[in-house]
Amino acid sequence: MNPVRPFSTASALSAALLFACVATSRDALPKYKPPPDSAPAATIETGKHSRAWAIDGAVTPSFATTLRVAPGEHRVGINCLTVDIHFAGVAVGPSALPLIPLFDPHSELKFMLVTGSFKDKSHYYVHCVNIDGHPRAWLSDTPDGNALPEGFTAICTRGCAKQ
Repeated sequence: MNPVRPFSTASALSAALLFACVATSRDALPKYKPPPDSAPAATIETGKHSRAWAIDGAVTPSFATTLRVAPGEHRVGINCLTVDIHFAGVAVGPSALPLIPLFDPHSELKFMLVTGSFKDKSHYYVHCVNIDGHPRAWLSDTPDGNALPEGFTAICTRGCAKQ
């Protein structure tokens, strides 16, 4: 005979709630499916502070630095995170640490939607720079490019107030 433990029902309920939260929401964006390795494709390379977070409305893997897209017209959501850390002063601490440096971190995130026709065997690069504490994000077809590839368009979708 097994005695009923008072926490067994609570534990089961907690586990059910936990796994319900982990399950994919019906409102979640679909996961991006790249073309097979043997299929024609263009590649998108991201940097340390940039990300191509969505392709044609499908979410890309979180830490992907290289993404493959089939040749043709695509909408690519990119973002750029900038972080500025400013020295804010010194505070007097306890006797073991008489002076404590204070820093004022500030971060901004900019989202862009880039649309264009991606060419087979071409490489595209997501760039992210910090200009006076504000992010600037763009896509180019060269590693050090400063402009969109010909025929591409970009619009800011979030974090646009400071251009």
